[in-house]
Amino acid sequence: MLLAILTLSCFALGSSAFVEENLCFGDTLRIPFEYRPRFFSGRIYFTPSKKGGSRKLIMENGEMKDPRLRDSTYSIRLTDLTERDDGTFSISFSDNSIYDIIKLNISKCAEEVERSYMTRYSRKIPREVQYLEFTPISSLDTPRILWNRTDPQTNTGGRGHVKHNYWEIVELTEADNGFYNFRKKDNTLDFRIQLIVKEYTRHYDAKVNERLHIRYPLPVSFTPRNMTFTPKGKRTSIMLMEDGSLVSGNHSMSEISNLIGRIQLLNDGMEIDPVESTDSGVFEFRDHKGNLALTVQVEVEQVYAYVYVALIVGIVLMVIVCFCCLKKRCCKKNSAPKTTATPTVHYHNTIKLEDPSYSAAQPASAYQPLNPLGTREPTREPAREPTREPTSLGPPAYNTVDIHVNPTQPEVAVPGGQGAAPALSVGSDYLSSDSVPKFELKGVNFPSAPPLSSDSAYSDVYTSDKFSVGSAPKVQSGAELNSI
Repeated sequence: MLLAILTLSCFALGSSAFVEENLCFGDTLRIPFEYRPRFFSGRIYFTPSKKGGSRKLIMENGEMKDPRLRDSTYSIRLTDLTERDDGTFSISFSDNSIYDIIKLNISKCAEEVERSYMTRYSRKIPREVQYLEFTPISSLDTPRILWNRTDPQTNTGGRGHVKHNYWEIVELTEADNGFYNFRKKDNTLDFRIQLIVKEYTRHYDAKVNERLHIRYPLPVSFTPRNMTFTPKGKRTSIMLMEDGSLVSGNHSMSEISNLIGRIQLLNDGMEIDPVESTDSGVFEFRDHKGNLALTVQVEVEQVYAYVYVALIVGIVLMVIVCFCCLKKRCCKKNSAPKTTATPTVHYHNTIKLEDPSYSAAQPASAYQPLNPLGTREPTREPAREPTREPTSLGPPAYNTVDIHVNPTQPEVAVPGGQGAAPALSVGSDYLSSDSVPKFELKGVNFPSAPPLSSDSAYSDVYTSDKFSVGSAPKVQSGAELNSI
C-alpha cells in the first residue's frame, strides 16, 4: 500500500514534466526511474513519428516486451537506437488515460561519403569491429549483414568485399546508397557512414535550329537502357527510350513525337537536330537495372515577339532619320547663292623678267641723258628700292585708254599704232592672285633711243660688283676704257 502511494505521488510530481530528447543512431535512451518495473505497474507505449505507424506496447505491469530494454538502478534503458525509434513514449494507468512523457528525435549522426556513378569506395575496418551492417536508404527497417569477422558463412554475398582489413566496393550505383554500420561484438555501434552515389549532371545552352550533341561523361563504357524527358515547367516525365530503343508509339503531345523524330543515338551520346524551343527540360538516363546514371538539363534560348518588334521599330527610325538628313542637305544646296566666275585678263607682247623682285623696276633704255659736262656718263640718282607698282621712263604720250572687260576673256587695249613700242607686261607670277583683274597697256609711245650696235661712235659698259637692291649702277664711257 505504501509502495502504491509512493508511485502515485512520484507520478503526480513528474507526469507534468514532458521532455524532448535528441539522440544519435546507436545511442541509448534512459527512461526516468519512477517507471521502473518495481515502482510502476502501468503500461508504456511507443508511437512512431513515421506516418502510418501504429502505437506499440513496450512494457506492462513491470514486464518488458522489447528485448533492447534494460532495467538499471536509476532508470530503464533502451539501447541501440535506430531511425525506427523516432517518436513519442507515453504511459497509461488503469483508467486508460494516456500521458506523453518523452519525445525522441533520432539523428543519423553518420559520416557522409559522396561518390559518382561507376566509381569505387574503400574503408579500413578497425580490429574491434565484428561485423558490417547495411541499411538501404529506401528501406531503413530491413538491415542486413554484409560481413562477419567470426562467421564468414553469414555473409550474404552483398556488395563489396573485405581484404586485409579493408572493405572495398566497386562500380557504385544508386542501389548502394544507404548507411553502413560497423558494430562491435556486443552489437554496439563503433562508427557509421552514409554512402551517397550521385549521377553525372550536365547543362547545355542550346539555340533554335542548331545541333545539340549530348555526350555520356562516364569513365567506363555506358549504354543507357531507358531515357525520360521532363519538359520545363512540368512534373510529368515522358519515356523517350526503353530497353535501348527509342519509343515509336504515338504520344498525346505532338511536340514529344516531334522530339523523338529529331533524336539520333550515337556511341558516345545522342544528338538533337535541329533544336526547337520546346526542347527545354531535363533528360534522365538509366542503366539496365534502373539506376540513374546521367541527368542533362537543356535550356533553349527563347526569342520573344517583343524582340522582333523592337528590331523593326529601330530599323524604321533609322530610315526616317537618314531620309531627313538627306532632305536637309539637298535643301541647303539648292538655297546656296551662285557665284560668278572671276574674269581673267590676257596679256599680249609681254616681256618675261628674270627676277620677280625687279619686275616692277624701271626698264633699261638706250636713251641716256647728258650730264652738265656734256659727257655721256649717266647722271647718278639716288638708289630707289624696287616697288611693286609698274613704272616707266620718259615722257610718254598717253592716249585715252579704253578698258574692255569680257567675262570670258577680259582685255585692256590702249589705242596706239602699229609702230608703237612693246608695252610693259607683268606676268601672273608677280601680281596678286588670279581673283584680281589683270591689265596690260598697248600703244604707249616712248622716245626711241639709238640702237646699241658696233657702229656707234661710243659704247657704254655697265658694270656692277653686286646685283643688289641698295647699290647704284656705275656707267663707264668709252674714253675712260681707252685710257685704262
